[in-house]
Amino acid sequence: MPGENKVGKLSDITKIIKDGDKVAVGGAWLGSHPMAIIREIIRSGIKNLTAITVVGSIDIDMLIGAGALKRLMFSFVSMEAFGLAPNFRRAIEKEGLPYDEITGLAVIIGLEAGGRNVPFLPYRGPFGSDLVKFRPEFYKEIKCPFTGEDLIAASAIVPDVAIIHATRADHAGSVQIEGTSATDIEMIRAAKKRIVSVEEIVPTEEIRKHPEKTKIPRFQVDMVIEAPLGAHPTSCAPSYTFDPWHMMKYMEMAASPESFKQYLSDYVMKPEFEYLEAIGGMRQAAILRRLAREVKFL
Repeated sequence: MPGENKVGKLSDITKIIKDGDKVAVGGAWLGSHPMAIIREIIRSGIKNLTAITVVGSIDIDMLIGAGALKRLMFSFVSMEAFGLAPNFRRAIEKEGLPYDEITGLAVIIGLEAGGRNVPFLPYRGPFGSDLVKFRPEFYKEIKCPFTGEDLIAASAIVPDVAIIHATRADHAGSVQIEGTSATDIEMIRAAKKRIVSVEEIVPTEEIRKHPEKTKIPRFQVDMVIEAPLGAHPTSCAPSYTFDPWHMMKYMEMAASPESFKQYLSDYVMKPEFEYLEAIGGMRQAAILRRLAREVKFL
């Protein structure tokens, strides 16, 4: 029986993401970040967001530089080999962006608690860390009611919206992920609303041919958006690699707030199809896909 049609356009994200929302952002390192949605958030002028990330990258840096965030929960934000995240660093060191630095495992456990609809989940750590002292709203020392063992309780994290990028989906929102899923599945399960951008929307019959690839069922998705190269300039394994040329351009233009405004003007504050043209269009896409085939990464 065919499911509800959940296909939307990028411009439709404002029906779900509102000013002041807590937004969990998928992907990790330089892989599978929902960059098309990130750019649309900035274009749409959505503000005062609290972003939640485990291993953020250009996605978080771009939201900060565009002034879209009022708070950040993170364990790590990195541009990997390209250096420190410039907007992130300025915001933390000089501009007073409120933030919650939480260990990556604790963020994952908090999301798992949110997805299970329980107020917390326990784990063995991080004993001896000042994080427990400085983040009492997130960590609590407890005793196991069965063994008496000392444990740490991680508070549930329940985002208003989760945004991720995946390989493909059908019109009803059954989502397939190839390669790593990072913490995308935990974010989807924990959030109240979920938006998934995908490389392609295919018939349900195509999804059913490989059910083992369906990582997110349709009932956990509120909107699905077809966005080819939607993770650019990060990778979407195994389809294409991250774009090192654009990453170097980004780092150059994000070096100062003034030049970053020019980056936004050149690449973000224009329709997504113009962004794809600006970064090299089909020619650049072909190069990144060929590189993915040659390195054979997952």
